[in-house]
Amino acid sequence: MSCGHSVDTRLVLADSLMWVNPDSSLVILESINRDSLKGDENQAYYALLLTQAQFRVDYAILSDSLINLAVEHYSDNHNREHYTRALLYKGAFYEVNDNHVEAVKWYKQAEDNADTTDCRNLAQINMRMGMLYFNNYATNNLDLNKFKMAAHYYKLLGDKKMTMVALIYCANVLRISDVDEARKCYDKALSTAIELKDTSNIYSINVNYALMYIKDSLYLQAKKYILDAFRLNDRFEENSNYYMLSLIYANQKDLDSAKYFILLPNKSQNTAYDSLLMYKALREMALCENDISQYRKFDKQYYRISDSLEHNETKYKLLDSEQGFDKSTKSEASISLGKKKTIISLLIGSFLLISFVFFLLYLKKKKDSKRLIEEIRKEHIYNYNSLREDLEKHDDVFSHLMSTQINVFEEIMSSGYKPNKVYSDNKITHKIKAIDDSNVEFWNGLRNYLNFRYDGIIDKISKDYPILTDADINFIGLICCDFSDAAIAVCKGYRNTDSVRSRRRKIRDKMKIDGLLDIYLKQLMKHNAT
Repeated sequence: MSCGHSVDTRLVLADSLMWVNPDSSLVILESINRDSLKGDENQAYYALLLTQAQFRVDYAILSDSLINLAVEHYSDNHNREHYTRALLYKGAFYEVNDNHVEAVKWYKQAEDNADTTDCRNLAQINMRMGMLYFNNYATNNLDLNKFKMAAHYYKLLGDKKMTMVALIYCANVLRISDVDEARKCYDKALSTAIELKDTSNIYSINVNYALMYIKDSLYLQAKKYILDAFRLNDRFEENSNYYMLSLIYANQKDLDSAKYFILLPNKSQNTAYDSLLMYKALREMALCENDISQYRKFDKQYYRISDSLEHNETKYKLLDSEQGFDKSTKSEASISLGKKKTIISLLIGSFLLISFVFFLLYLKKKKDSKRLIEEIRKEHIYNYNSLREDLEKHDDVFSHLMSTQINVFEEIMSSGYKPNKVYSDNKITHKIKAIDDSNVEFWNGLRNYLNFRYDGIIDKISKDYPILTDADINFIGLICCDFSDAAIAVCKGYRNTDSVRSRRRKIRDKMKIDGLLDIYLKQLMKHNAT
């Protein structure tokens, strides 16, 4: 009861159909004249249900006015489940309108507010957050943790289909780091899909098995699964699947089939991930034709997209948002809605919220810089003495820039012994500058120096491995200077040393050498030393 009016039975009926038949639920809601609903409770319930039904049938929702009404009405938590749901769909509004950082904030509020027995909402919240992290290539297994929680709650609900979907996404994350665990999740999901006669997800699992094998360059096994998927649906909806087939056939030297499949997708609909697979396939096709020029062109595009995915800002902002919420109380936006602040309070709240977001971004950048500084500080002060002495024999752009970088590194190392270390860190951080790949004078100078020092080592690597790009050669040059991961990260403008290790693995794979790239280069330098 609310304000003397009982809950409208039409709304109760629509709610009961929401998960089993959302289309019918929407029909009921759209047939209701809002003026016939008595009391604020029914008006808010209607706003919540209509928003939810529209999401369930994939309507495009361009305004949050309806869900705002529900959020405000339920903000006193007199109906905890409805308030959790309102927060959830407020987040969903931001998600479908591509404001993922704001979406996570509302999802986190919904998760924080939900009763521990509210399995349906908790399953939805975790699944939605998992998808956001997954699609933005988030790190720290944020997506895996959310998918596992979603699978747990869906299992408690007895929802076999959604448990299966959550398991598929768990496997999609695990196939990068733990193939055995990924296979177990796929096997469980496939068993459920067969039981439910769910050809759509049988198709999806086959595609994901293929991707798992492609990652390990097991193209024959990958071909079996992607063709099994193709037999289930002879017109792929995803461009990536055509590129996958093209890559497989190119690897098997079947250029005609590779060219056939790479021409089928609509290129204008490519996602970043689609484009990544496309350039990978084109690169393999160029190798088949022994066209090194085309290979290098496609390789450059491949790593440009790969780096953009690895360093996309949304990923870092989502991580900051997740961590920031866990350390704070509910956001100012929710508080202002819940307590009906005055206009002045709203303005103050908005200002504080915006300031908080910018502060989180600043802290993230500062934290990355501080981590690099700490890693450089652990190095020995005399690490670069030999390089410095060699540089003093030259007087060019390269020697001056490299000497400047070394000065910064040594200042960081020596700052570890200064009493006023915080001030020193802040002062040194501003001196850290990346050297862009477009700085031809520097990188050519580095190559000339290394060629002179190690009897043409860079020319030899370029000749023996024509598939390496200029950026790859620049990276190799820094390794040959015996730079640490942190020092390389500074020179290349990377956020952290994880990127350095990732780039090193990619170059090693391109060169198809056994063992570590650093060891291979040191052996080459020792052999060529003058």
